[in-house]
Amino acid sequence: MKMSKYIIILGVLVVAAAFMFWPSNISRREAQELAVAHVGGGHANPAERDFERLQRAWSVEVFYSGLVHEVYVNSRTGAIIRVEVDRWD
Repeated sequence: MKMSKYIIILGVLVVAAAFMFWPSNISRREAQELAVAHVGGGHANPAERDFERLQRAWSVEVFYSGLVHEVYVNSRTGAIIRVEVDRWD
């Protein structure tokens, strides 16, 4: 019984890793450009692979007007999934 639990956990980890590193339609650079355009300007840090709302996404921090905008861009379609805004201290 113990061995089957470990096999299931290993399987889930393998599937998650494969999903995370599967090629994207939207490049890192395109995700950064989409995020900056969505915010209206600013400077973007390099995009990082992430999951957001059960979707593969690029997470991009955009610094603009004294705020940090965390923009999640769908890595397949380029759609903006969600944006979080915090003060830049």
